Amino acid sequence: MIKWNAVFTRLMKLMDIPGDTYYSGPRFMRTIRQFNEDLMNYGDFMEFRKSTGKSTTRSYYFKDLLMELDEGTRVRTVCAFLDEIETVEGMASPVSEIRKLLGGGTLAPHANVPAEVWNGDRLNQYLASIDAAIAQPNYERAVGLSYTCLEGFLGAFLRAKEKRESYPNEILDLSKEVKDILKRSLSEFPDEVLNGVTQAAYAVDRSRNRFSEAHFANEAASWLATYIRDLVNTQIRLLLHFM
Repeated sequence: MIKWNAVFTRLMKLMDIPGDTYYSGPRFMRTIRQFNEDLMNYGDFMEFRKSTGKSTTRSYYFKDLLMELDEGTRVRTVCAFLDEIETVEGMASPVSEIRKLLGGGTLAPHANVPAEVWNGDRLNQYLASIDAAIAQPNYERAVGLSYTCLEGFLGAFLRAKEKRESYPNEILDLSKEVKDILKRSLSEFPDEVLNGVTQAAYAVDRSRNRFSEAHFANEAASWLATYIRDLVNTQIRLLLHFM
C-alpha cells in the first residue's frame, strides 16, 4: 500500500523550495494536464475553487488534483514531477526517498492473502506499486512484486474454492491446482486458455530467478518487467471472474 499522505508531504516540501524546484500553480497544472486532459485552465480553476468554497492555497489544491487521479495515473504523475525535480542539484537523495515510498514498502516473498479481500481494487493497488518500481527504475523489485501478487492471488483462489487443512506454498504448485479446478468446472474452455495459468506462473517464477542470477541491460530489464506485470494483470483479471 502506498502511503499517499507521506508521499505528498515530502513532495510538497520540495515544491516549496525557492528556485528551480518551486512549483507555482500554473507550473503544477501543466504537468497534471499531461495525465488529465480535461483539466480546466489555471484561471478558470481558481474561480471554480472560490465559487465552490474550496481553498486556493497551493498545498490544498495540489493534493486535491493528485488525489482525483486513479492510483496508477497518480503514480505516473508523481514520477513525472520527480523526474523534473531530480535534475536540480542536491535533489537526488530526497527524490529517491519519495520513490521508495511509491514502491509501497517491502512485501513478503510469500503472500498469504484471505480470499475475501482479493478483488479488482486490490489488484490495482499491486499494479500501482509495480508501476512505481518500474518508474524508479527498480526492475528486479517490479518482477518480485509481480511474483508476490500472482502467488498471493493463486493461494487465495485455491482457498476460496476448496476448504482443507493444507495448501501448496509455491507458485508453480498453486498454479497446477488452480488449473485442475478450472478444468473440472470449465470443461468448455479451450485447454490453451486454462494452460495459460501454469504458463504464466512458470514465466513469472523463472523471471524472478533470472533477475537474481543475472544482470540485465536496462532495456532488456525494462521490457521484461513490463511484460511480467501485464502477464500477471491479464491472468488475475481472468481468474477473478471465477473466484
